Amino acid sequence: MIKGTVISRKGERAKVRINFKETDERGLRAYVDCWNPISAHPGDNVTIEYRKVDERKAKIFMISLPILCVVAGFVFGYSIANYFEMDFWYYPFIVGSVIVWSFVAFNYLRIFRRDALSSQEQLTVASIDPVEFVVNDDDSTDGDAKNTKSFLYSGR
Repeated sequence: MIKGTVISRKGERAKVRINFKETDERGLRAYVDCWNPISAHPGDNVTIEYRKVDERKAKIFMISLPILCVVAGFVFGYSIANYFEMDFWYYPFIVGSVIVWSFVAFNYLRIFRRDALSSQEQLTVASIDPVEFVVNDDDSTDGDAKNTKSFLYSGR
């Protein structure tokens, strides 16, 4: 099990600082680039796993997404054109809607190919760890200032 803290996020990727005290695996770099399908934000404590996407499911997804988006573009364009009663712009509006939805599908597939499909296992952010609060009911005030940690403390 690999534990770390998200430092930065860009799209579906996250830069994670590894917490070596809680990590079982050795030989990792201090900062790793991970696929971030759960959209963890900077400052979140996360658990990282090695994952490999099933190639068969990925190919089915890559074939079905453009088909679904073309159908969605046609339905969207058809319903909007009928709602606004477009006579002259009826078919161009439907075609334009299909083109826009197809662009969205192919743009997402480009990102999916880059992030999810690889020939080897890749580091993936699996879960966001809950924050643990420790409350001390000690009446002593002697060393509290140096032992107290903020609830935002991430182990740095």
